[in-house]
Amino acid sequence: MRGRAVLLAFPLLVLTACEKDFDEKYQENLEQLNEDAREIEAHVDQQLAEGREADTVLESEEDGQQRTEARSEAAQ
Repeated sequence: MRGRAVLLAFPLLVLTACEKDFDEKYQENLEQLNEDAREIEAHVDQQLAEGREADTVLESEEDGQQRTEARSEAAQ
């Protein structure tokens, strides 16, 4: 009976150690994924800001062209 208890205790200790190792690796992976997500989000935010800036420049150029065209038509 005592031998059986020892045989059951050993796998229990191994299982506990494996569970702890799994939890640590899981936490490390989760932190890495969160860091990667923050980097991706920052990159996307930067691209969106650049896109908005480019849209503003294009709209300004289009407005300027329309004004120039309107002036030339009015002058004719």
